Amino acid sequence: MIFLIKKAVDFVWGLYETYIVKRGKKLFFITFIIFLLTILLSRFIVIWIDSGRPFLNFFRVSDYHVHHFYLGIFLIILSNWFFLSWNKKSYSEKVKLSCSVLFGVGLGLITDEFGLLLTMEFDVKGDYWAPHSYYLMCILSGIFLSSIIFPWKK
Repeated sequence: MIFLIKKAVDFVWGLYETYIVKRGKKLFFITFIIFLLTILLSRFIVIWIDSGRPFLNFFRVSDYHVHHFYLGIFLIILSNWFFLSWNKKSYSEKVKLSCSVLFGVGLGLITDEFGLLLTMEFDVKGDYWAPHSYYLMCILSGIFLSSIIFPWKK
């Protein structure tokens, strides 16, 4: 059994090396994975809170709930600011990786609450589970996968 797991891991690692790293798509891939994990974690936390289980609520100011959509906007701005503030000739791999992680988390947080914000009206609470978030997630996933799969002409 362990032998099969090792073979599977070696096979997946070989695909990663061949089709992601050697083609220069590592940052797109990392951003895409972080994007998906952020959405999954956000949905899990919302399900956890809705079931009545306690959870630290970091997004409260007085009696107002601050949606994590705004944290996502802040993280995207922060990732772009970090990327633009370094000297373009000396971008290190750590700076690029940090910016891609911040961007992926920010985009995931925005996408997670996209349906809620579209269905929200002045005095009516929006629908967090509206399908608009899933539509946007599919569109963005298609864009990420297209960027990862298809080669760029130089």
